[in-house]
Amino acid sequence: MKFFNPKTLSVSLTGTACQLKCDHCFGHYLKAMVTPKEALQSDANSMLISGGFNQKGQIPLYENREILLKLVSKNKKLNVHPGFLRDEDIDLLKELNAVISFDFTQDERVINDIYHLSVSPKDYEKQYWQLLHNGLSVVPHVCLGLGEVDADKKTLEKIAELNPPKTVLLIFRPTRETPLYNKATIEIKTLEKLWQQFRENYFGQVILGCMRPGGSYREKVDKLALELGFDGIVKPTPTIQKKFKNMQIIDECCAFS
Repeated sequence: MKFFNPKTLSVSLTGTACQLKCDHCFGHYLKAMVTPKEALQSDANSMLISGGFNQKGQIPLYENREILLKLVSKNKKLNVHPGFLRDEDIDLLKELNAVISFDFTQDERVINDIYHLSVSPKDYEKQYWQLLHNGLSVVPHVCLGLGEVDADKKTLEKIAELNPPKTVLLIFRPTRETPLYNKATIEIKTLEKLWQQFRENYFGQVILGCMRPGGSYREKVDKLALELGFDGIVKPTPTIQKKFKNMQIIDECCAFS
């Protein structure tokens, strides 16, 4: 078991701008990110490169090639959250030797109605293999609770079939000033069944990622992750940290370690 408390700096290539405006985020999380120019002045050792998406689910990676290469030249480790990619973006990712945090779903309703993308579940699988065949380190990120349970189950089954070395599991977190603020997240008992089945069928590392609800819900899911033998928890609750006070805390994104 690993605990993560990342000091990784979050960088937006688009500032606070986002064309796609996914219903669960609506550009909210971009507000806490720094610009690429600010990142150049930072002493952070690792950085998460993200940004607002265009209508094709892409961020302007290649357009920021020069500044991204400068970051690498300063010995910064990069974790890139790219969405879908053009060929020139993939070539750049190889130059950067970046880790790829790839959002993965097989839920067509979530893709079309929440992400507002005109792609299919097959396109996610195709993009995953394209990244892998280009020699890139790809860590799928799966957000549970955005859609129907059967679709979440289908997504996890596909991950088990693809068998990546590591998968990060996230949980939908209702966020203020977004269209899904009043939507309830997935019930704990339902989540437990999904996680149990996934743990039985998938043999790579399973990490409970940073995006999940807080409060008593977080206490319960962190405890559940421990009981089911997850390999890591990002930002575990104080209760969990006290219980395992001698546990090493890793200070960078879970995708790296």
